[in-house]
Amino acid sequence: MLKTRDVPQALKEFNALFYALDKHHLSTVFDDLLTMIICAMGRGTAESLYFETIKRYDRKELDIFCRLFAELVSIYRQGTKENGICDPLGDYYECLASNYKKSNFGQFFTPFPICKLIAGLTNTEKDFGLKINEPCSGSGRMVLAMNQIAKGNYYICEDLDPICCKMTAINLCFHEIKAEIHCRDTLKQTEPRFSMATNYEFWKNNINTIFYYPSA
Repeated sequence: MLKTRDVPQALKEFNALFYALDKHHLSTVFDDLLTMIICAMGRGTAESLYFETIKRYDRKELDIFCRLFAELVSIYRQGTKENGICDPLGDYYECLASNYKKSNFGQFFTPFPICKLIAGLTNTEKDFGLKINEPCSGSGRMVLAMNQIAKGNYYICEDLDPICCKMTAINLCFHEIKAEIHCRDTLKQTEPRFSMATNYEFWKNNINTIFYYPSA
């Protein structure tokens, strides 16, 4: 289990719940949690993916996943209220990556202060209605920083790592950002393994959504 000092204060309860599932491989648990959240935010459009994902867990474990989701929603609400933006999934991913060198967690993300600096250099609050590409989205921090400066733009996010794509989609969903996310090799311009769209009609119904599209 991650030591308390290694986890941000806001994620301590999340961490305790997460390790109740430690009989499974931690990278699988994290990935499955992301998939379950995406399915839940799909509003009934990804039922087959959801049932395929949950079949490895028993009822008690699925209850823990529900509590993790609820805790995450609470963290988003508090974090956005206090700071405007937050990345609890990226933060927790980095905690896991730094403590489990031989796991499937293999990335660290650009710190928020640098994201904000870059966003401030490339965007102004007057920018609106633009279509902006993020070719290596990580957990979506750069888009969060850009959106904090100028809301109302449309983002196209890409990443080779499926976990990164899922974190990006969830982060953008809970920050009310409209975007499309593609899991693919941007440099080689490969066909996406899967794609997602966030908050497609948020302006119309004020409902956060993530729609999942498997590869053709």
